[in-house]
Amino acid sequence: MSKPIINGLLISAGLSGRMEQFKPLMLYEDKSFVVTIVEKLLTVCEKVVVVTGFKSDEVKSVCSLQFADRVECVFNPNYKQGMFTSLQAGLAELKNSDWIIYHFVDQPFHQEKFYRELISQIDDSKDWIQPCYKGKEGHPVIFKRNIFKKILTADPSSSLRMIRDDGNTKIKKWECGYSQILNDFDTQSDINKFNQINNRSV
Repeated sequence: MSKPIINGLLISAGLSGRMEQFKPLMLYEDKSFVVTIVEKLLTVCEKVVVVTGFKSDEVKSVCSLQFADRVECVFNPNYKQGMFTSLQAGLAELKNSDWIIYHFVDQPFHQEKFYRELISQIDDSKDWIQPCYKGKEGHPVIFKRNIFKKILTADPSSSLRMIRDDGNTKIKKWECGYSQILNDFDTQSDINKFNQINNRSV
């Protein structure tokens, strides 16, 4: 059986209102969030699409400087209407994929080994792989081409959770052992709390 085509879809289009800084270009371990995540995704993906919206030119410029190929920035003119429109815009460029790693820009902290373990969970009998920690669902997720059409033809006001929970999606839950899947950086206090926890665990 041929190797599945796995691509990454990184949502980097929002206003970052609660953070009061533009999250995609904030630094994590001396690199911007967007560059940090794309570099890690490229260790397991053939291609990564970065969906832009707010400050699109700035994100595109950073990606162009850092990545010569395998990375494409796609502008979502409807980004203010919600994240689902960015998912649809990015997915439209990745329809040849077998599986998509769907990633938010406010999770730059996952280790490379997490991504390798995530794709090792791929199961052709399932449509959706959800990492969990002690029963709580986290991100990023992987979904299969079987549900691409449902996403692309859904109303822009829909949500990916509604697609997942439509009763037809075959879901695999993976107890991954990584508590970080439950975290994201929405505010500066989120970053401070994350750093405190991880400094204690070192």
